[in-house]
Amino acid sequence: MKRSLRILLSVTAALSVMLSLVLPAAALDDTYRFDEYGMSLKISKNYYVITRETPASDEAYSVLKLNYNDTVKAFEAADIYLRAYDPEGTFQISLTITSDERSQAINNYTELSDAERRNILDVLTAEPGVTSAAEVKHGGWVYYDTSRESTLDGEPLYINQCNTVVNGLQIDLSLQKGKEAILANETKVLTTIAASVEFDNVKTTDTGPVFSWWRILLWAGILVVLTVGVSVVYKHRNAAKRRRLEERRLRRSAAQDEADITADVITVDDKPVTFEEVLGYRDADRYSSRAATDLDTFDISVKEKSPTHGISYFEDEGKSIDDRADDYFDSYFRGPTPRRSGIARLFSTIGAYIGIGFRHIGYFFRNLFRRKPKQK
Repeated sequence: MKRSLRILLSVTAALSVMLSLVLPAAALDDTYRFDEYGMSLKISKNYYVITRETPASDEAYSVLKLNYNDTVKAFEAADIYLRAYDPEGTFQISLTITSDERSQAINNYTELSDAERRNILDVLTAEPGVTSAAEVKHGGWVYYDTSRESTLDGEPLYINQCNTVVNGLQIDLSLQKGKEAILANETKVLTTIAASVEFDNVKTTDTGPVFSWWRILLWAGILVVLTVGVSVVYKHRNAAKRRRLEERRLRRSAAQDEADITADVITVDDKPVTFEEVLGYRDADRYSSRAATDLDTFDISVKEKSPTHGISYFEDEGKSIDDRADDYFDSYFRGPTPRRSGIARLFSTIGAYIGIGFRHIGYFFRNLFRRKPKQK
């Protein structure tokens, strides 16, 4: 019987040791939530804690000798959401939550650049009463820890503050102690509470408007490159077109000179005639495909057709068809061409390249589905 009792006590002691090692420290803390901001933190059960939701019947008011109505008004006036008092009554920790344009623009300290964080640290160091300032990380958040010294009713007041910005909210955890300087273990309590801060959702910084300055400069650079490229291509195409037109004009001029030479020896019914008198409709092809097509619009009537040679003679207000073709050629190729605007040329070029792209896509699918000949 005694042996069984000793075994039972040994097992109980072993289990107690194991449980003390396995149970997390959070089991000794109370969790306080602020649903308005989706935020929570943990504070040791040993502390007297008052929040905006703490009822007037809570023992903390009677132990600390605080008036419920005055405490609620003070919390609302100073944006205080929680205040914790240590059991010995030597210090107190306050939580304030605010939101303004500056905090919303920052959104989260962890998203700031190194230069921006150094600037904040320099500003905090320069504030009056600050004895030390440092950028540290408690839990998953970047904090700025500062130590201050001031006076209250002629008595010295020491303050340690942990400040961070998360989800556009400025969160301050400050420890206040009078008469004596703040000890290291008391500072540890403050940093432990700061490390326990959690958020249901962490918002990322908005990318901002599409047309920010650097995006405007980027799009401007792209447009400049496209404009220069299109201009180069357009000038190259115009130069090639002018060369082709000049070559075509020279060929026509040579053909006209040759026609003028042979016109003296042409005969119809053993009678000499000029070249213009025997020029047929098809001879107009030597000017251009457009000129030949547009000849259909001329007011031309058939005057006579030779039964011997099968040559039609035309007449239009005293001008032969060759004269009318020469007039058309002069007006089309030698007349001034109105210049188009840069936007018109740009869209014309873009449309041309889109057409070329569709044509090559058609070639791709045509070759893809083309039936291959059977190999023998």
